[in-house]
Amino acid sequence: MATTTAARTAPGTPADPSLPAARASLSALAWMAFFMADVRDGLGPFLATHLQTQRIDQTMIGLVLSAGGLAAMAATPIAGAFADRSRAKRALVAVAALVVLIASALAFSTRSPGVLILSQVLTGVAGAVLAAALAALTLGLARSSGLRHQTGRNEAFSHAGNIVSALGAAAFAHWLGAPWMLVVMTAMAVGAWACLLRIRPGDIDHVAARGGDADSAATASNDPRSVAPEGLRAFLGQRALWCFGLTCALFHLGNAAMLPLLNQRLAATVPDSSPLLWTGIAIVVAQLTMVPVALWVSRSRKWDLQVFVYIAILALPVRGVIAWAIADSWANIPVQVLDGIAAGAMGVVTPLMVERYVRGSGRYNTALGLVMTMQGMGAALSPAVANTVVGSGGHFGLAFGVLAGCALLALPVFWAAQRSAGNPHGTPAGQTTPAAPA
Repeated sequence: MATTTAARTAPGTPADPSLPAARASLSALAWMAFFMADVRDGLGPFLATHLQTQRIDQTMIGLVLSAGGLAAMAATPIAGAFADRSRAKRALVAVAALVVLIASALAFSTRSPGVLILSQVLTGVAGAVLAAALAALTLGLARSSGLRHQTGRNEAFSHAGNIVSALGAAAFAHWLGAPWMLVVMTAMAVGAWACLLRIRPGDIDHVAARGGDADSAATASNDPRSVAPEGLRAFLGQRALWCFGLTCALFHLGNAAMLPLLNQRLAATVPDSSPLLWTGIAIVVAQLTMVPVALWVSRSRKWDLQVFVYIAILALPVRGVIAWAIADSWANIPVQVLDGIAAGAMGVVTPLMVERYVRGSGRYNTALGLVMTMQGMGAALSPAVANTVVGSGGHFGLAFGVLAGCALLALPVFWAAQRSAGNPHGTPAGQTTPAAPA
């Protein structure tokens, strides 16, 4: 026991997550997720509604929104691989948040298609770096045993942060104009940086952060570069991981454009409906739903993770049908409650399923980057597909139907992922039982 204690207190050695100092870092991480909620995705659905009110061409709106998603898709695997090897995870978060803030300011200061696309490319790349660094920090601080609990906690705090920022942004946009939303975004970024400083570097296990073996000798040095990762060919040959990535892609292909499209329809068909205000209300409704859903998924001992994936997928077609059937601003309420259930569950489940598939490989963030890239591909194509279907004829109802149909395709693909994993829980082939929920 003396040797173990000495190892944990040696300089550069990660702290035991049960110790008060480590718990303080985990709390700071959760609060950082709260403030980062408004920063991580830039302007999100507000941008589409703002561009609609500026009479930007419908096809151009789709291109601008897709540019950010495509940039994130390209950057995500690189960001994940870099996070696997980097010890400067806190610096990555700080710099990426600043880039998103600057890019968002650009988006509200111009009508130039080139500058708008550039702003979203920067947002997409920085958002990919943020996601990778946050995922690595979460696993590095909570370890595999505490990942489910901390992921749910982070997501709950993140959704609560979205509620606060969406209310503030909607109010500023409605009464002072859209550019004033940047005031809220800047305040949230400052809060995130303050929380980042509260995370102690010594509490981060950089070997655990990349999904390395917690019992390996490399853990003592806490150097992620000292871990021998799984061979690239074996890693890329994991069928379950690819199938799960395709599941996420189809889910977000059907999900990503629904909220922007709902409020674009308001802006296009009901000019005096205050679409920016309704965008804020819609976000708040979804986030209020996501908070208990995230906690439920992370703490449930009755249902395994795969059950929540099926629930999330099945909620999307119902959401699309309601959006198609009710052409009124109040459709935001039931549509966004279902979004809270679906997206809230997937937000917690995705990194946990990936960690199961690649546990011990030393390539967790690379694997998560691969899945997030495929997810980003679906999200990036979603607004382009939806706005193309809408076209000049304003076929919003048909677009909702197409998005709902895309989501249904995720069901058989996820079933294949579970079959490929070799057991009903979807754990790696060498593991006979899933990790117990924290």
